[in-house]
Amino acid sequence: MGKKKSKTKQKLPEKKNKNNLILWVSGAAVIAVLAFILLHEGEKIKADQEKGRSFYVQGGETRPTLDPSLFTGRVKAAYAAAKEVPHVLDEVYCYCFCDDPPFRHKSLLSCFVDDHGAA
Repeated sequence: MGKKKSKTKQKLPEKKNKNNLILWVSGAAVIAVLAFILLHEGEKIKADQEKGRSFYVQGGETRPTLDPSLFTGRVKAAYAAAKEVPHVLDEVYCYCFCDDPPFRHKSLLSCFVDDHGAA
């Protein structure tokens, strides 16, 4: 006759409990950092909105826009709009990231003081 195997539950190793604790602490730290970043960014966006600007627009473009007659079609219409309402475009963020080098534009209006807006 054979020996009967015991059906008692074994305790989980301490190492697994420590790993779970490390995961929970790490997860909480990541969430805390993300919350801080999002709150900080939210304050920047709110400040920009109070100034009447979207995202991070430097604004203050003083150079004149190019003459719309230099272009044709939709590009001509875009340059005409920029010439008509420059104060509006100077408060709009440009999504082509031309505020980075080499352009360093101040706002969407900056795209229309050279041929960058035609691209």
